[in-house]
Amino acid sequence: MNRPLVKLAALTSALWMSSVFADWSLKGDESSLHFISIKKDSIAEIHTFPQLDGSITDAGDFQFSIQLGTVETQIPIRNERMNEFLFETAKFPLATGRGKLNVADIQKLAVGDTTSITVSVTIDLHGKSVKKDVQFKVAKLTADKIWAVTPVPFILDAADFELTAGIDKLRELAVLPNIAQAVPVSASLTFVSSEKGKK
Repeated sequence: MNRPLVKLAALTSALWMSSVFADWSLKGDESSLHFISIKKDSIAEIHTFPQLDGSITDAGDFQFSIQLGTVETQIPIRNERMNEFLFETAKFPLATGRGKLNVADIQKLAVGDTTSITVSVTIDLHGKSVKKDVQFKVAKLTADKIWAVTPVPFILDAADFELTAGIDKLRELAVLPNIAQAVPVSASLTFVSSEKGKK
């Protein structure tokens, strides 16, 4: 066996493994985050945030941010009311999530493979921080692209972020008997490697 070639192959493999996560950026136009509001006990409506940003480092540190002012409920006046009275975007324009994942879980995937992971995410919203364990199913779509989706929604409680007064104001303005305080959230996130742009 040609030992120099073996050493070269091992070195190449090690370099590839160390750079495979050398900065991954969220692809906003291929990503989405939705939440569901429930009013009058049984009427559910799906809302979204069109403007997302995020990244993963080679050490597995990840972060994402949501421009709250872009909330889309399909009703313009409701969008405005959420911005003014619920999220108070003049004071708190962003919601962010941060945490750390085990890079090895992703590095071992071949193209077309999937894996399930649970990530502890610190969510910063409306001046408050809450830690949630979020389940993701991760798929390696190509050598330069991964997709992470929540197979089940995670629940955010308005009280944890001092949003109950804002929900009460929305209920009052819309003349509703109630709006649920617990909100299911789901995400579909696509990341592309910065190495692709360097080739």
